[in-house]
Amino acid sequence: MTVNTEQVPKTTVVVIGGGYAGVMAANRLTQRDDVSVTLVNPRPTFVERLRLHQHIAGEPAPVVDYREVLSERIRLVVDTAADIDAPARTVTLEGGGTLT
Repeated sequence: MTVNTEQVPKTTVVVIGGGYAGVMAANRLTQRDDVSVTLVNPRPTFVERLRLHQHIAGEPAPVVDYREVLSERIRLVVDTAADIDAPARTVTLEGGGTLT
C-alpha cells in the first residue's frame, strides 16, 4: 500500500467584510483542509454591533481583536476592497495590494 504524501491543492477564498456573516463564513471554510482563507476588513477589530446600544448608554466600545473571533488559520488583511475582477480572480485593495 502506498501513501500519497503530496500536499492537497488549496482553494484560496477571499472573504470581504468582517461582520458577523464574514466571520462565520471564514471560520466555517477553515473546517476544510483544502481551503486557505483571507479576510479583508478596514478595521483590525471586530465590532459587536448587537451591543452598540450599550456603548451609547456609556459602556465601553463593544470591540474585540479579530484573533479572539477568527480561526488561527485565517489571514487577516486590514484594508478595503477597491475592485473585484472576477474573470482575473483578483481583489484590488485601496492600499495598493492585490489578492488572488
